[in-house]
Amino acid sequence: MSSDSSSRFDLVPMTGPAAHSGRQEMVSFSLSSSLPLPDVLALPDVTETEETGDLPPADAIHESVGTNPNVPMRIGSVWLDGESLMCSCPDCLAPVTIRHWLMVADCWNCNTAVLLSMEQEEAVRALLKKTVAPEPRVRSKPTAPARQAADLPWYPAAPPSEAAARLRTILVYESNMHWAKRAFNQTPAWIISLLGHILALIILGLLYDSSADEGEFITLSVVVGDIDREGGYVNKLTTDAEENYDLPPPENVDPNNPEEMEKVNQDREVAEELQKDFDTDNPNLPDIDSVKRRINEATGTNKTILARDPRVRKQVVAREGGTSATEAAVARGLQWLARHQEPGGHWSLHKFNAQAGCSCQDPGRVISDAGATSLALLPFLGAGQTHIAGMYKDEVRAGLDYLLDNQAPNGDLSTGARGNTRMYSHGQGAIVLCEAYMMSGDQRLKQPAQNAITFIIASQHHQGGWRYNPGQPGDTSVVGWQIMALQSARAAGLQVPNSVLQKANQFLNSVQAPNQLYAYQPRVSPTHVMTAEAILCRYYLGHGRRASTIDTGINYLVDNHLPKKQAMNIYYLYYGTQVMHHYGGPEWELWNDQMRELLIETQHVDGHRRGSWTPRENHDRQGGRLYATAMAICCLEVYYRHLPIFRKFEVK
Repeated sequence: MSSDSSSRFDLVPMTGPAAHSGRQEMVSFSLSSSLPLPDVLALPDVTETEETGDLPPADAIHESVGTNPNVPMRIGSVWLDGESLMCSCPDCLAPVTIRHWLMVADCWNCNTAVLLSMEQEEAVRALLKKTVAPEPRVRSKPTAPARQAADLPWYPAAPPSEAAARLRTILVYESNMHWAKRAFNQTPAWIISLLGHILALIILGLLYDSSADEGEFITLSVVVGDIDREGGYVNKLTTDAEENYDLPPPENVDPNNPEEMEKVNQDREVAEELQKDFDTDNPNLPDIDSVKRRINEATGTNKTILARDPRVRKQVVAREGGTSATEAAVARGLQWLARHQEPGGHWSLHKFNAQAGCSCQDPGRVISDAGATSLALLPFLGAGQTHIAGMYKDEVRAGLDYLLDNQAPNGDLSTGARGNTRMYSHGQGAIVLCEAYMMSGDQRLKQPAQNAITFIIASQHHQGGWRYNPGQPGDTSVVGWQIMALQSARAAGLQVPNSVLQKANQFLNSVQAPNQLYAYQPRVSPTHVMTAEAILCRYYLGHGRRASTIDTGINYLVDNHLPKKQAMNIYYLYYGTQVMHHYGGPEWELWNDQMRELLIETQHVDGHRRGSWTPRENHDRQGGRLYATAMAICCLEVYYRHLPIFRKFEVK
């Protein structure tokens, strides 16, 4: 077969006289031909009812077609064309060749399998019996088994007709329905089966959950209250909230000690403040059954914030190791943060709001109001408080407005940051915008959040890291905040190229020591603080719980660096607590026992410091009291702030 630019083909017979006389050019055609298929009904009809049983006269069935003096003959819907038995495809009407010894055919055009009817089989036999050759041909006969299977005499072949030369011409008079049939017939069976199963699951899903579409977002707060006679709301806990907020007391409480039980009851009262939500006009609040179903179905890293909903907090806290004391500490901490918000909606690390009655108690040395605002908003969001719902929605809204008002056109959120705080501040602010968007579904936050993520992407060093300023070679401390922001963006459905995450993984490879621990920068000795931060990054970059990059570090942290008051480092606690919670098992239980007792013991519960933590370690003192308080609250929110990645979690 040869082709030219017009897609024309020369058909060369493999046997017969042409094999001895050289190349014989047959009728050529184009694959894009618009010629119609042969009209079968126009072929001479030869039936078994002819009394003589002889063939029609030669001039009735022969006509000159080039040098071929033969034309097809038919009986009903079957015709003989040269040595080929033909019939029409029932689906697309294309002429197809019949394998007469099987009495079947396969359509070359739409792949339909054609099983001949009894009438067609009789027509095949009749046509074969009536075929005679005017003179012997040089041709090998079919094998004996084939002749016996068909119980038919061998017949010599006549040269193909013009119809045979056009068998591969495409159909040009196909209807839209035929194209649909053709596509269906040519689709692999496994794809059809897959689509069928998907359709069945969709139908089952619609039957299972008939509630209205809740959109692409997750609102982690709850309307509580009943409508009174005047149409207003009476602020009180819902029945569901009351039943689900019997927080477990600390393990070391003696139930027979009245003083200790009084402390437990006080803690529960403080903790219940976070259960109250005075939002009355939010149409996007999901029902509690939907929230529980989503939590139970959550897998991987993209739905870890689902458990922040206050209505399920009791169950989550109790299941994951929290107590009434940890929740009371969170509530007091948020109260302290709310009291120290500046009138402009922001927070500061280096000074406190004078109206709060503080006189420079443990201010930080870092100047970055954007960073302070982001750090303060993180625990509010962690407790399910957004700018549209929650008892702190006004504070959250003012803080978000400050970040948005000061965001640069290129997405940078680090306005006013000094020293080495720029990418720290930006990474923390990007996490806040992504989480606020994901939790509230507020479309006004989507583009600012995406812009913040785009700035992170553009600031990445070519070796995969980030540092104080865009484009600098990376360090693990700054890298951690950027990876957490990128993960939050992915969970919120924002655009994060895989190549950025792959390069970040490469950076972590460069700071990993031969003993599987992690350093601050390449060719520097590893530390427990950087190991905790890097392992959390590895989680979100796809490393499994039992990966060698994870296991060795976990054992090292548990064996050598459990939380202790003598070496209290809030930055280390922040990352180590998340790492151990995701890891689970005895390691998490051991860590949690010491972490929660340490933070409960070191929180101030009286005076103007009530609800805050005093920074102890040198780096913590750089951030000051606000920094230490925000990070400590996030540690105590670990039970619900992020669902465990490697464990299935269920609520009733």
